[in-house]
Amino acid sequence: MANPNEMEGHGQYLTALVRQERDTAYRRHDYLSHDWQMGLWKGEVKEAMQTQSPRQSPSSVMIPSSSPCSINSIPEAPSEICVRWREKIIEWKYQVIDRFDLDREIVSVSTFYLDQYLSLHYVDEELFQLVAMASIYLAIKIHSPKKVAILSIASTGNGLITVKHIEAMELAIMKGLNWHLFPPTSNAFIENFFPLISRDCQMNGFNNMDHKVADSLELARFLSELSVCAYPFVSVKPSSIAIAAIWYSFEYFGLPESTRKAFQSLANGLSLDVYAPEVQACGKLLRRVYQLAVPNDLSVLG
Repeated sequence: MANPNEMEGHGQYLTALVRQERDTAYRRHDYLSHDWQMGLWKGEVKEAMQTQSPRQSPSSVMIPSSSPCSINSIPEAPSEICVRWREKIIEWKYQVIDRFDLDREIVSVSTFYLDQYLSLHYVDEELFQLVAMASIYLAIKIHSPKKVAILSIASTGNGLITVKHIEAMELAIMKGLNWHLFPPTSNAFIENFFPLISRDCQMNGFNNMDHKVADSLELARFLSELSVCAYPFVSVKPSSIAIAAIWYSFEYFGLPESTRKAFQSLANGLSLDVYAPEVQACGKLLRRVYQLAVPNDLSVLG
């Protein structure tokens, strides 16, 4: 039997997550678009060219001039960090987390740090790697009960980035995000929705549905992880991704209509629309991403 206090806690946490995602501090942007990158380049790099002064962004003071990562020559036009860079970095983050046996949710949090910082500062490929290393270290430090030494994080790089570089960038990220370091994530929504879904199944006499609910939870978690890697989700509300993932997992495992209605009622109670256009778009994209990730799954719904 579900613990009433525990269920109340999940409900309260979901309410807090909804309130957080509506805060402008936690909204992400399409920062890899040409116009956004051009704006950052003009604001930081071109201005430094015109004044013939050092580029005064946090990244300009991270790495000494003797390092191959330093900006010794200012580019005449933005090189534009690309979606593929981001995908590679997130794949690397999952490898780090699995290597140290940490909660994979750390990748979601650290990717929020990465995206937010990169929406504020123009960086090149080397500095992109530095921001990635500092963001994963910061997320582990704040959100994981199991810690990882900064030397261990530095050792995962190519040897050009030191502990001092990571520490300096860590501080730059915290200041850049104005200390908003506890972002709502799609997985946080999923983890707090499912205990309430399971409770409702039991209350309605569907005790034999526990295994299907558990399987749906695992698929929803996996879809959430895929969304972290896929850049098109970057400016989407975490709740929309979570609802789409849960909806898809219900359909995949054939949960009854009563379970779907119970979930819809939970979402409505939080003023979340399960049929919102953004949720529908997320659902379509999650299907495509899942098909690419698991091409041999013949049961994938069309």
